[in-house]
Amino acid sequence: MEFIAREADAITRRAFELGGRNAYFSSRAEFVAALRLVAQGLDRDGRTQAYSQALANALTALSEADDFVPGAAQLEANLNLKSIVACHGTPVLKTADLSNLTAMAASQFYLTFAQEQFGAASGGEVAASMALRGLGKLHETMADKKVQGIVAARPKAVTFFQSALLACPANHMASNDLGVMLARNGRLEDARTALEHSLLVSQQASTWHNLAVVYGQLGDPRSAERARRQAQSLTQATPGGRQGKSSETPVVQWVDPQTFAQRTTETPGAPAFAPPVRPATNSTGATATTPDRQISRWQPGKPTDKRK
Repeated sequence: MEFIAREADAITRRAFELGGRNAYFSSRAEFVAALRLVAQGLDRDGRTQAYSQALANALTALSEADDFVPGAAQLEANLNLKSIVACHGTPVLKTADLSNLTAMAASQFYLTFAQEQFGAASGGEVAASMALRGLGKLHETMADKKVQGIVAARPKAVTFFQSALLACPANHMASNDLGVMLARNGRLEDARTALEHSLLVSQQASTWHNLAVVYGQLGDPRSAERARRQAQSLTQATPGGRQGKSSETPVVQWVDPQTFAQRTTETPGAPAFAPPVRPATNSTGATATTPDRQISRWQPGKPTDKRK
């Protein structure tokens, strides 16, 4: 898998570059191509088709979840869930009692199923986790910019960040991104869990800043002040860092896999992996762990895009 992982990393870097140039749909296609390459490599090594099938299941569920989102001239109550589910390939609601289920809840079932399938398709590979995190950043950006042609971009971003953590719980950037998304959605306790998890893996000023904001919103000023001091201390210790400007650290950034590798190794005491945050709803509770050999694949190198 070594060669395939490096090829997937190269595809992911191209996807990040495309996303940075606002070529959103081309970027999405490249991220998916990276996931497909990893799944095919895992299938080859295991003499199976299970990983590619899981990826196909995830992509299908993600697409079919759009059918539960009413169009501009529709109301959610007018959607016929039974007919919609009957036409789908996603199995999660085939035998469910749909009489009291809302379209929004049905969509969440599909997204949770997609999350679990993305995690299974990744086989614990860091390269897949980075591609999934990239898809999360991409959908977050598309939601913020209200890009046409994409449905439920923000819930999908959460799904991708959670999938990235299932694939590699040490992906502290995905955990930070997830925390930011959850905080923006008002899920402050879940946001705190995600941000604290990120800091267990790697101490980053931006994550401490985000956590300070969440602590403040939770009504915990002492913890908020402590987090702000940590953010400021790390900012001052960073070469080229701006003293006292930690609050200006951007919380939404495009970061390539090499940068992730470098930052993960910045904290010698960080655990090799930690449990992912709990999915939003309807999760089986299954988690994925990442063998040490997969974490050690990432060697520090010069990042292709530098944090400003």
